[in-house]
Amino acid sequence: MEIIEREEFAELIAPKTGPCITIYLPVHQSGVEVNEKQDLIVFKNLLFEAENTLVANGLKPHLAQELLAPASSLLEDEKFWHQLLSGLAVFIAPDFFKILNLPFQVNAEIHINSGFNVAQFVRVVTDRPYYYLLVISKNSADIYKGDEYGMELLTIEGMPQGLNDVVHLDEKSERKLFRIGGTAPGSAVNAHGHGSGLADEKEYIKQYLKVVDHVLQTELLANETAPLLLAGVEYIVGIYRQVSHYKHLLPMALTGNHEHVDVKMLVSKALEVVGPFLNTKSKSALQNYYNQLATPLTSSMPNKVIPAGYYKQISDLFVERGAHLWGRFDETANSLTLHENREPGDECLINKTILNTLQNGGDVYILEKDRMPKEAIVAASLRF
Repeated sequence: MEIIEREEFAELIAPKTGPCITIYLPVHQSGVEVNEKQDLIVFKNLLFEAENTLVANGLKPHLAQELLAPASSLLEDEKFWHQLLSGLAVFIAPDFFKILNLPFQVNAEIHINSGFNVAQFVRVVTDRPYYYLLVISKNSADIYKGDEYGMELLTIEGMPQGLNDVVHLDEKSERKLFRIGGTAPGSAVNAHGHGSGLADEKEYIKQYLKVVDHVLQTELLANETAPLLLAGVEYIVGIYRQVSHYKHLLPMALTGNHEHVDVKMLVSKALEVVGPFLNTKSKSALQNYYNQLATPLTSSMPNKVIPAGYYKQISDLFVERGAHLWGRFDETANSLTLHENREPGDECLINKTILNTLQNGGDVYILEKDRMPKEAIVAASLRF
């Protein structure tokens, strides 16, 4: 499931005119927090804080209220507060308002700067590994695309939905099989007569699975490297392995009948198996960083990384999850000021570096502390 389309994300990180307000809020799907409207109350307090900050920064009270009006209207939308997942992100600027309903927890934060703060969710855009799950049986063939947050059923043109879409009952009695024979996915396949030795269920299933594999290869998997996990009864899975041409088919499978299994249960089972095989872009980016460690093309020093972001010199940026560096950077004077704690007029320079890197065509990776190079909170592979 997409949290934000790339076009929407590009619009979000594009330079804006006027103050940009970012609000992050952990929320609840059910329980006493929802019944007592605790999330709504916290959000109301954050809006009040945002209004006070805007006024303190010189914006007239009525203009501050006008700017925040789209977000304030959510306080009256009771249905909205019953449809949330685990995290809420709200982005407000003149003539711009966007809400993201996030399937993971975030820290409660409010930022008012020249650009939006995207640090808490940027990883789902820049480094979100995914996999495919094929749930296969004699009666259906369903392909899902999944990641750590969920799974969605894909609609693939020409995908047969069961054995009888490929081998029809009346043709079975005449010992005729449908097979792909060079036809395009979605078009009619040709009937071919066979001797009695092929008139058994195993051969019909094999031909059906060949069509499934052909359609997937043509319509979805031709240029993919994501792992494909199979789910089905053991002998069906075994036959599919024999006919499949996909090079990234996982050696293990979810065996058993999964035709009527709840999707949430499928997600849980699939992640247990596929997790170690998910290839994040950050793995290769980190390897490239370490390969160049002894050269001037890497740095883990904020006083070098932050200016490099402004001057379009970062190819890969690594940031510790949840980290902040408060201060200011004067691009004209090439002057960096950092503070231990947030002071009036400060912005998170890590977020600013993230925005600069993305706007200039670089990649950003949000990592856990133990994966960061040299235990730094920010590091980069550079280009000159």
